[in-house]
Amino acid sequence: MAKNNLPLKEVSIEELFDGNEKSVYEIPIYQRNYAWEKDEITALVQDIYDAYKKDASKPYYIGTLVSYHKGDRVFEIIDGQQRLTTIRILLGALGILHSSQLTYRARKKSDDTLKSIPEFDVDEKDCGIENGYKFTQSAIGDIVPNDDKEGFVFYFKSNVRIIHYQVPKDIDLNHYFEIMNSRGEQLEKHEIVKAHLMEKLDNDDERKVFNRIWECCSKMSVYTQQNLSDFNPEAVFGKTLR
Repeated sequence: MAKNNLPLKEVSIEELFDGNEKSVYEIPIYQRNYAWEKDEITALVQDIYDAYKKDASKPYYIGTLVSYHKGDRVFEIIDGQQRLTTIRILLGALGILHSSQLTYRARKKSDDTLKSIPEFDVDEKDCGIENGYKFTQSAIGDIVPNDDKEGFVFYFKSNVRIIHYQVPKDIDLNHYFEIMNSRGEQLEKHEIVKAHLMEKLDNDDERKVFNRIWECCSKMSVYTQQNLSDFNPEAVFGKTLR
């Protein structure tokens, strides 16, 4: 019997972000905002540095990335987006150039903030990403001595590995997404509901409007209508704004 090849590949950070072919990793709109805090980022930098000091010839496995290949080297990220965004922030904090891109599809503020690293010269910033960058810089400064910096950068690019799993093209993505998120706490139940509702919309423009209204409705301290200043509230709620 012929042996099936699993769509599973171990890749270094360099291969992931600066391989022979330029790739685009898309964070779909149903995924949550970047949410790693100081403790999580510091722990990751510490773990990588400890692995480097223990044996720089051995790999450090950072986890799993699950994606769907849409074609033309564009990968929609199904699981691992928090980790992948942290890797992208680390690349920026370490001054590592890369050819592949990570984008937040239909979430302009997050996308612009990520692209503006390290200057953050944008009108509206995603505070989660901006703070994540500051926490990363602080962790590197506290943990990695200056005379270890060059070796740490090389180790991070070459020996930090991630397991990249590409789901088969003929898989039911919605079913896979639901099963995957029924285990662990990747997404909250309301986020799974959001994903299912957005599935019914026809295009990215409609999904963008839906996502904006959803985010406004989630802020319970003020009226939803007040948060919709970038839209025409009457177009959503009618002339009475009810």
